[in-house]
Amino acid sequence: MKLAEKIKTIKESFLDLKSRMKNLYSTYREKIIETVELMKRDPREKTRIIILLVSALFFIDYIMFSLHVDKNILDIFPSIPVLESKDEINIYIPSEGCKEILSEKRRIETDIDEDILVKKLVALVAEGSYFENTSSNVPVKLLVKNVWITPDENGGGNVCLIDISPVILEREIAIITGSEQMFRESLEKTVKENVPGITRVILLEKGVPFRKLWEI
Repeated sequence: MKLAEKIKTIKESFLDLKSRMKNLYSTYREKIIETVELMKRDPREKTRIIILLVSALFFIDYIMFSLHVDKNILDIFPSIPVLESKDEINIYIPSEGCKEILSEKRRIETDIDEDILVKKLVALVAEGSYFENTSSNVPVKLLVKNVWITPDENGGGNVCLIDISPVILEREIAIITGSEQMFRESLEKTVKENVPGITRVILLEKGVPFRKLWEI
């Protein structure tokens, strides 16, 4: 008896659901017919409805795409990029003709790892002056492979070891006498001022210290 009652209840629920779906279908069918008739009578209403339908289609497409790429639906605008904080520093570079060492200002990001900062400083010193023609002071392209900062065995600070890839020197380039030594002095002064704790800077070429780079 209980089983029969359960079956009866299920049938009644199904028939009720079927009736509701039928009523809902009829209601929406009537609304669609009314909308179509309204669009035929009123061109403005027709335009408005088409715009609404196209907008709804694009919105549904956006939702489907967001779900497909596992993206938040409300994440419409890109995140605001973090502005880099740049500090003004002093760098030292050989003057035109390598007669003296000049001091110039540069703005760079300093809140970075020390090895990356040293690489940036090497590039700035090698680039030369913004105000004088010093392009011939460093007649080669310097590519820093590695930077090591280790305690000085003599005490009193750290030694910065800068390993540079083998330098290729073209034969027709004129070498300014004393340019390499002045570059080394300028670089050491720049690194010591901008990297705390550095007391000595040693340039290596493929791991070998004190090798001549271009004044051979």
